[in-house]
Amino acid sequence: MNKIAALLGLLLICFSCQGFEKQQSEKPDVDGGTKDLKVMTFNIWQEGTMVENGLDKIRDIIIEADPDLVGFTEVRNYEGEDWTSKIVKKLADKGSHYSGMFAGGDVSLISKFPITASHLIFDGEGSVVRFNVKVDSQTIVVAVAHLDYTGYACYLPRAYYGGTPNWNFIKDRKGNKAPITDVDAIMAYNQKSTREAQIQAFLNAVKDETNPVILMGDFNEPSHLDWTEKAAQRFDHNGVVIKWPSTYALYQNGFTDAYREFHPDELTHPGITWPSKAHGKGSTSWTPLSDERDRIDYIFYKGNGIKTTFATLVGPKESYAFDELTTTHTSGDHFLADTLAWPSDHKAVQVTLRFK
Repeated sequence: MNKIAALLGLLLICFSCQGFEKQQSEKPDVDGGTKDLKVMTFNIWQEGTMVENGLDKIRDIIIEADPDLVGFTEVRNYEGEDWTSKIVKKLADKGSHYSGMFAGGDVSLISKFPITASHLIFDGEGSVVRFNVKVDSQTIVVAVAHLDYTGYACYLPRAYYGGTPNWNFIKDRKGNKAPITDVDAIMAYNQKSTREAQIQAFLNAVKDETNPVILMGDFNEPSHLDWTEKAAQRFDHNGVVIKWPSTYALYQNGFTDAYREFHPDELTHPGITWPSKAHGKGSTSWTPLSDERDRIDYIFYKGNGIKTTFATLVGPKESYAFDELTTTHTSGDHFLADTLAWPSDHKAVQVTLRFK
């Protein structure tokens, strides 16, 4: 009996070792196998101050969505207080542990992995900041951008000025709605902003980069993948088809729009992020007589062996069009944390990137 027991014990040890080796070989590893990273971009609307208990609401949404990386825009550090440290502490108090870094401008990053370096690429009307994040033994460059909101040319086809010289309704001599649909005029107006310069500064900063690169943020500009022939009569595009320069420049330089990679149909999955319903607030629309809904918050990536395995909006299903809440043409999109009180006029975007 002792010999049999010893033999059974030896077999059990062998099987356990094989199981352990299998678990070790299946462990995600950005070097030897695969690694999934959940990445969120989140415009926090004046760092959550526009709604009651906004900081707590932002915390609750991050806990619900459980991203590995979050890039924040509209970080103000009011009264000299480091907002990023505050959200990191709020999360830690609830058992969600992140490191965080603010390096200038109005953006910041929190990460479940160490943030090892940062560099302010552009600061002015908006900002772009680069961070290095160490995931296992791999460095990943993560840039967060909040681009210039002026010269908001996508309002012209909706018969509104885009902040230059004002945000007024555009009327003809009889007082009728007068959208501007000439592409050359729209592009000329768009160049009144510094968005193209901001994107070019980012591209210059990473042009020799050999590590994977992620760029996320609020671009304050639509995508060339959304203002297409197929979508020419949606969301008050009024027939306009246009290659918006910020996203198109990234595309030309080898970057992939993660949301549009996973949801390639701009009609069934428009991915609208602006203007969103916000908890306890009235309309967040800037064009009450038009449908200004657009996807202006993005996550882009560049690097070998990376693909998007999931993409979702984060926030409420409703957005504003003609100053009313609606889900018209957007019900096909996937939403996360849509039952929580929402603290922003933008929806967030979260994607899962698989690194091989």
